[in-house]
Amino acid sequence: MLQNLLHFAPLLTAVMTCVTALIWVVYLNFFLRSYRRQQRPSILITSGAGRNLDAHCFVTNLGLEPVYLLDVVIDLIEPDGKVVRAVIPERTEHWSKAPPSEDDDIRRATNVGPLSSGGERDLGRFRTLIDRASTENPDIKTGNAFTSLEITVVIVTASQAELCGASRCYRIEYGDNGAPKLKARTIKAAQLQGYFARRNLTRLLTTQLEAGGKHAAP
Repeated sequence: MLQNLLHFAPLLTAVMTCVTALIWVVYLNFFLRSYRRQQRPSILITSGAGRNLDAHCFVTNLGLEPVYLLDVVIDLIEPDGKVVRAVIPERTEHWSKAPPSEDDDIRRATNVGPLSSGGERDLGRFRTLIDRASTENPDIKTGNAFTSLEITVVIVTASQAELCGASRCYRIEYGDNGAPKLKARTIKAAQLQGYFARRNLTRLLTTQLEAGGKHAAP
């Protein structure tokens, strides 16, 4: 028996080495997936605190790391399918008021800023977002009967300083009395990550800069 074990010793050693290597590969793969999951941002876009266009739009950071909210983009779709876009990171409705004093929180006049893990930011009412868009882009008329709108938030990650984002589309339906009703098209926001998403977000913000910060074309 001992002679048989000695005869197969090299084979047993090779098998044990392969099993050990396989265990380490599985463990390393699990570790890398866990690490990437911790580094990957997760942004939630929801509505609440009101009904239809009077509801507020909330942005929540569900990732484990803080992010920086860089820009907010709204796309409005008209009945003929035309898409009009505006970049609206600022709360321009506050600018018409008296200039804030040194004791006032000037961050209330902007949506740009850091979001901690679990942090939430109120972008304002959807009706107000459309008003901001009309201020930034003269092609947007607040009286138009838009069929849907899409909110896109652009963020910068803390760990890699790369552009990411999330977007969610809402359908606008009109009742018999003409009152608009807001309905989400998806259960949650679509996460804009990866090479192609970063390229598209970079192109969007570059177009905004070239346009003088007024509005970006879709």
